Amino acid sequence: MRKKLLSLLILTVMITLLSACRGGGSTTEDPVEGEKIVLKYWNSLTGADGDVMRQLVKQFNDAHKNEIEVVETFVNEVDYYTNLNLLVPMRKGPDVAIMHSYLVQSYADEGLLRPIEPMLESSEIEIKAEDYITDIFNSLYFEDELYAIPLDVHTVGIYYNKTLLEKYDLEVPTNREELLAAANTVQAGEEDVWGLPISTVWPSEWIFTTSLYQNGGLEINSELNPAYNSPEGKAALEAVADLIHVEKVSPVNLSVDQDLFMFQSGKALFHIQGSWMLRSIIESKIEFGVIPLSNMFGTNTDTKNQISARSHTFVVPNDSTDMHELKEAAVMTFIKYMTENAYVWAQAGQIPASNVARATAEYQALPYLNGFGAIENFRVAAQSPYFHEAYSPIYSRVTQALANSNYNAQTLLTAAENEALQLLAEARQ
Repeated sequence: MRKKLLSLLILTVMITLLSACRGGGSTTEDPVEGEKIVLKYWNSLTGADGDVMRQLVKQFNDAHKNEIEVVETFVNEVDYYTNLNLLVPMRKGPDVAIMHSYLVQSYADEGLLRPIEPMLESSEIEIKAEDYITDIFNSLYFEDELYAIPLDVHTVGIYYNKTLLEKYDLEVPTNREELLAAANTVQAGEEDVWGLPISTVWPSEWIFTTSLYQNGGLEINSELNPAYNSPEGKAALEAVADLIHVEKVSPVNLSVDQDLFMFQSGKALFHIQGSWMLRSIIESKIEFGVIPLSNMFGTNTDTKNQISARSHTFVVPNDSTDMHELKEAAVMTFIKYMTENAYVWAQAGQIPASNVARATAEYQALPYLNGFGAIENFRVAAQSPYFHEAYSPIYSRVTQALANSNYNAQTLLTAAENEALQLLAEARQ
């Protein structure tokens, strides 16, 4: 992260352009009590989920007229984090922003985020840990300071074609053996239909991580170094790649979203995809259901039901050390409202992290979301400010295994570990 930040800061030519697009940074003038407070809110939600976020922000603004106005800016994910890296140190960042949970510790370590609890105390806004999914909330601490509040939990699941299952009088599978049996039956009986097409690129990192958990493996160890080059990691990689090369329920070398298009057009019985694509699959008009990835890749007694999950969280960028208490209160009011009304956000396929939001009648009435699995089976990434350096090298190796039937799992895992150790050495300097 440190190396990346330094390299990004060299791109000074972008600063003027980005500042112009966003009207500069945080105001240096303190708000006056009784006047409307304007908050700048940044996120990377540009797809169908972005439309739902716009709806929720409008709902907040309508509920706080003449008090708080949230002005939202959104760009694609790559540009979004580049903007944060460049502009927050220049004090040109937002008042509140969305950040993926696995990055929070890294940004906190860099000093780019403000701790949340002092703002809760000064504003007297009540946001309690027990009102959120415990594992997610606890993952947002760094060095005993809370740096984020979770909005949601999102994961991957198995979408299935109801019409094809019913045609062959098949039950909805609950484990890998049943999944493969159904996939082979339909694939044998239907021309130009595959049992479980899998893209070699995406969301393969989610699938592998789930397989790693279910085989009893770890992403990083207690020293925060990579831990996936292990017998459990080898079993996890083979369990995913075998679907293509051994079980042959998928074509080889499917590009990104080619597997999604096959499912949407009725050319696939099963499809592994994120909850965030739920709206898109609904719009395809296919008759479908959703089942969890639990018990699909490993048989470890303690972890076979675990599923890789992440969270969108709210953070307060540290581009000003003297944020006025009135603005702090406005930010905390916004965060509390957004999380507790996340039943609206759930329409985008994101499961609210707030227990309050999940208990609402509006959320309970939504279809499909319960199909992604039980809350207690969702497992967020291991906590480390160097998580990206330690774990991300595995992603390209998973792609290599999925694309090549002659892959060597041990060679790929060793290469990923060696790259990770080099990245970690650089980051820790």
